Amino acid sequence: MEAAVTEALNAVGDVPMTTGMPFVAAGELWLAGIRRTDSGLSPRTVDDYGRTFVRYIDRAGSSVRGLTLAEANNTQRLRVFLQTVADKHGSGAAKITRSVLLGILNLAVDNGTLTANALRQVRAVKAQTVKPLPEGREPRDTTRAFSREERAALVEFADKRAAVEDVLPQTTRKRQAVADLAAFMAFTGVRITEARSLRWDDVQLPPVNADTAPGVLIRGTKSRTSRRRLPLPSTLASRLRRRAEQTGATGYVFASPHLTDTDRIWDQSNCAKALAELFAKAGLSWATPHTFRRTVASLLHEAGVPLVQIADQLGHADPAMTARVYLGRDLMGARQAVADVLDG
Repeated sequence: MEAAVTEALNAVGDVPMTTGMPFVAAGELWLAGIRRTDSGLSPRTVDDYGRTFVRYIDRAGSSVRGLTLAEANNTQRLRVFLQTVADKHGSGAAKITRSVLLGILNLAVDNGTLTANALRQVRAVKAQTVKPLPEGREPRDTTRAFSREERAALVEFADKRAAVEDVLPQTTRKRQAVADLAAFMAFTGVRITEARSLRWDDVQLPPVNADTAPGVLIRGTKSRTSRRRLPLPSTLASRLRRRAEQTGATGYVFASPHLTDTDRIWDQSNCAKALAELFAKAGLSWATPHTFRRTVASLLHEAGVPLVQIADQLGHADPAMTARVYLGRDLMGARQAVADVLDG
């Protein structure tokens, strides 16, 4: 009787969570929970976790697929499983798979079904061998920002590619979209998903010399604080005015360039590949879309913009994270200005 009461209390929705239930069934319960609108996770994150669950956990050959929840909650089994994912699919795949496993087991602990999460004893794993880079490509550097000169050169290179006339109309649309997208991210620091999701309804482009300043509403993809209104530099406002004339200013600002339908969002993977191609051809193959965010943060920091305002620009909930992750430290640099303040 007591066991039945415990199971009833531990039920998620109408399904009881028990130690003997299939691990993948527990995973489905967790996925159902994060798909709720009150989960606090962005739609992109929920989608990524769902695809990871299907691709690596609930698939034929997965070493955790046939286990019960209790059997899967084993340090050695989890370590071996994650190492296999890393060796077969890469360190990135293992990292997001670990996040999914952690979520499932945390739910079981929070729900009282398990007393501890064995995955917390498993360190992050990496692939044993690194895949060779394509010829001419550098390793990605996620800690580096563009210099002001590199940013200018990249935008100029993208615009020159877009101006080439002896190409197919679809190629022209793609190059123009890539150039405008790169410039938009380079001068605002928004996430690639935020840029892809931007609609013309959220762009304010008053006439030149009007009292109202140009700006955009970023609806955000990560948290409540990622919803923000950003001012537009004058050069970027001019670029968007030109793009509005070219595309009709309806639908998505950076709609899929493969179709003329501006209500078709640009696929995340295809968009990222287009930027990667731009970086490589511009001689900046080490860069990633996130480099734009780090660049904006660095330039604002160099200009003396307060940390809170930099966090607001990037849509960060915690300014401390902005400082920790996006801004470099220079403990050996000259700081005479600091000494002058203290001397006063």
